[in-house]
Amino acid sequence: MGIRKKVIGVAAASALTLSGLVAMATPASAQVITSCGTHVMLPATLANDLNCTGTQYGLHIAGNSGSGVLDLQGHTIDGNGELNNTRNEYVGIHIEGARNVIVQNGTVTGFDAGVAITKGSRNQVVNVTAHDNVNHSSLNSSPAAESNRCRFGDGIVVTNSNNNVIKNNRVFRNGPFDGIGLVGNSDNNIVSRNSVYDQNVANELSNGDNGPCGPFSAGPTGAGRLYQDIGIRVEGPGANGNQVLANNVTDNQLNGISIHGYVCFVGNGGISPPGAPAVGMPNTNNLIQGNNVRRNGFQPDGAVIDGIGILRQGPFGNITCASNSNSIIANTSVANARDGIFVPPTGDPAIAANNTVDKNIVRNNRRDGIRVEGPFTGILGQYPGSNNNTLRNNQGTGNGEHDGHDGNPNCDANFWQQNIFGTVNQACVRANGGSGVVTP
Repeated sequence: MGIRKKVIGVAAASALTLSGLVAMATPASAQVITSCGTHVMLPATLANDLNCTGTQYGLHIAGNSGSGVLDLQGHTIDGNGELNNTRNEYVGIHIEGARNVIVQNGTVTGFDAGVAITKGSRNQVVNVTAHDNVNHSSLNSSPAAESNRCRFGDGIVVTNSNNNVIKNNRVFRNGPFDGIGLVGNSDNNIVSRNSVYDQNVANELSNGDNGPCGPFSAGPTGAGRLYQDIGIRVEGPGANGNQVLANNVTDNQLNGISIHGYVCFVGNGGISPPGAPAVGMPNTNNLIQGNNVRRNGFQPDGAVIDGIGILRQGPFGNITCASNSNSIIANTSVANARDGIFVPPTGDPAIAANNTVDKNIVRNNRRDGIRVEGPFTGILGQYPGSNNNTLRNNQGTGNGEHDGHDGNPNCDANFWQQNIFGTVNQACVRANGGSGVVTP
């Protein structure tokens, strides 16, 4: 499901409160920025639009930049990514090893990533438009550009960073990875009230071959998956306690919102591909709440994907385990190409899924409204289906196959309660005060 190669390695407890997120004024003593490649000392303001070609970053905020506000003052930073014919990947605003930084009020476009937070904490990206930030291998057919490492391909990306807030941004036409991504060991971040739409960039070279960005390659280069654009991606491994709240997520080519799998069988009797890391860290205890998720997953190659999905796929294909112990609450997931909400088996028979799916509305999705996957055959034999999930107070109607679907015989250890469905695949899905006509 489109995992990048760069990965090698509820709500109430967050240290950052949404009520404290307001655009902040910058003092008169702020640094005034007028050129590309500036090492920012905070507080700072951008005085004019920037056209940046061939610079590693538009603006760079490092650990020695101090804390405070970078106010873009409505200006645009343009990376002209189509002119990048090197192996180097460029970032519009790179917050690297910094804390307590606020970037606000402007547009970043034409880079491999619009805004990137790397090994930083307690930073905020607020009221920023990040659009058309595309890994340059998809834009330039030079041999150097096609051999870059594909660390980036995002509108806004948080990597190995905790307690950051991404709020009130407009994010569109970025790729080939995602609009907003939480990558690596990134915990307790908040992604809230963003408009994330039309991530639709093909990972394709000028000759039609798949580009180097994407899954299924253990080395730094090689063909990746052609379509892998996700609206909001919790990728990990080791992404725990993150909150994805009240976003509008529409018309992205893969999932609208996804929580990804992790490598779990290396060194445990599984098949270890060349260059694979040791057993990875799971992604757990993430919250997806109050989002509006519509019309995602319609890929040009005919594959269809879900509105909200917990995925078992990871960097090396089918040897991975799914995230567990997540909460999917009070979302509306409508008219997506496959399922409104998809819950897979963990992939490890010793781990229970333990997800909570509560108070969601699922309508008019092409396959199922809510689908809990049953047993499957994997590299080590037969695996149990997704179990120990709690699914309650959900409403579904008009979905293509079933409004509520559990692929486990007699729902196994899943608990369905007070769900209002038009159709279900077996009686246990309508149990405990629920409804739904059983259809094949």
